[in-house]
Amino acid sequence: MMQKVFNILFFFLIFPALAAATGTVKSDIPKVNPHDGNGHCDLCHVASRENLDSWFTFPSTKKKMRLDYNATCRQCHGVEFGHGVGKKAKMNKENLPMDAEGKIACAITCHDMHVKAKDPEQARYHLRATQMELCLSCHKN
Repeated sequence: MMQKVFNILFFFLIFPALAAATGTVKSDIPKVNPHDGNGHCDLCHVASRENLDSWFTFPSTKKKMRLDYNATCRQCHGVEFGHGVGKKAKMNKENLPMDAEGKIACAITCHDMHVKAKDPEQARYHLRATQMELCLSCHKN
């Protein structure tokens, strides 16, 4: 339990402060991009790549994440990342998925790491829909 508390404090308080103070983060550990499709699924998911690819694995098991949706994304993207995250949307024209509390969550509301989009911007940022559709889902035009 204490290790989990330390990890949360480190990722949300200590790490951003150190990175800001030094201007860079140096590490001998190579950075791994879980978004590139090269099998680094276990950085975010509880299940292994083999289990995620298996049709024997229940969809509910495949959706289990190591941390909650926002904490998963913020492990790498930092605390400044996430427009509207943690807020309840006043409107949702596109019927975007929300977390269990009905709040905006990085990995499921605006982004979908497994999206196969034809639009280059949508594909690059793993957007669930086009940028315009996402914006206008919650904001008036």
